[in-house]
Amino acid sequence: MKTHHIKRIAVAFLLGITLLPGSSCNKEYLNPSEASVPVVISSPDALMTLCAGLQRRFTIGRQSPFYCSTVGGGYSVYALYTINIGNTSEKEVETGKGAITLNNSFITQMWTQCLLTRTEAETVLANLGISNDPADRVGLKAYASIFYALSMGMLVQYYEQIPMVSSANATFSPRAVALKKVIEILESADADLNTTAISTKFLGKVPAGINAKSTIKALLARFYNIQSMITGTYNAADGTKAITYAQAASLTVKSEFRFSTATPNPVGDLAATVNVFGAIDSTLGLRNGLAPVPANSDPRVGFYISQTTATTFPLKAFALNNIASYPVYLPGEMHLIMAENYARQSSFPNAIVSLNAVRTKKAVDDIYGVGADQSPYAGAVTQAAILTDIYKQRRLEMFISGQELEDSRRFGRPGPNQTGEERNRNFYPYPLNERDNNPNTPADPLI
Repeated sequence: MKTHHIKRIAVAFLLGITLLPGSSCNKEYLNPSEASVPVVISSPDALMTLCAGLQRRFTIGRQSPFYCSTVGGGYSVYALYTINIGNTSEKEVETGKGAITLNNSFITQMWTQCLLTRTEAETVLANLGISNDPADRVGLKAYASIFYALSMGMLVQYYEQIPMVSSANATFSPRAVALKKVIEILESADADLNTTAISTKFLGKVPAGINAKSTIKALLARFYNIQSMITGTYNAADGTKAITYAQAASLTVKSEFRFSTATPNPVGDLAATVNVFGAIDSTLGLRNGLAPVPANSDPRVGFYISQTTATTFPLKAFALNNIASYPVYLPGEMHLIMAENYARQSSFPNAIVSLNAVRTKKAVDDIYGVGADQSPYAGAVTQAAILTDIYKQRRLEMFISGQELEDSRRFGRPGPNQTGEERNRNFYPYPLNERDNNPNTPADPLI
């Protein structure tokens, strides 16, 4: 991938710097990787400004990784549909399989903006030494690590291979390699946070809403959970670490992306128009006997969607409008990570305890009001049966969380063109602008 100018563009955008004439660029893939921005590393305050811009890069606009992952996850498992088919890029992603064209803007923006976010986070991490205050430095490291992990973790879930560096003609690495790097960065930040608190000064520089200490533990639980099955064979050591971090993440402290009319929630902004996308129906896309029976018997369905016509199901909850906050992680996710790994380790009593913590949870007992209010698990005490219910609970508890595609693969649900298919692709194709500029871009997956 080519990287001649974008570093200056990205940082200028964040810091309000005017670019010199001639800094524009044509049809080449650009990524902020070249350290040609001395203003960024000239002072701790400038570095904090860059760090503060990471959330904006990640969450604001239809091009953002947050939008693409959230909506893409729903489309991938038939949970969402495109209301107005004039939204061509979304419609292609909804259809999946061979319908996604190489210049699809949805796919292009997911790839490009994730790599931009990653490289801006790397810039912060590479220049921590300019800060002499340990409390400032741990804030910079924690916040940059979170957005490095979110952006790279998203690519791991949607793509088979990922370039680990931003340079001309970069080579690609298997997603397992990328995930290992994500975990290394998060664990380093977690270790620092265990001994040093983030400074008040730093917290005043970045958007409010994210609890860094708990978020890092939750993300470690999430990504160790994915890593435990990334080869297709369960790794119990990784699964045990997923349990440990899930137990350590706070279930009573909110960690969320907060939005305003000036910096709107792009998912809520478009969902509220009831013109771009909506829920497929009251099944939330669950197939093969997994949908709640009778329909709407699970209160999480009514929490996440409403029904305004016989065929229209607008989104609610975290996508209600353009100022709705969106959780970085949900308490229920942590319980279900524990349940999944106990089940894979054949510790069925512990798996059922964690599973029931979600199934029987009432809305008043959840910090976000996500309540299932179901009876305790009464199915077969076998690994297959318990894992099937865990998958169902993840889909109901974590509707359009962006994790649906990875979940579908990890739980071995029927893939595209299989009997009873539950997802429309296995991985996304690489965008055309990457292929045009990098001869090392791998062949696209068939589906």
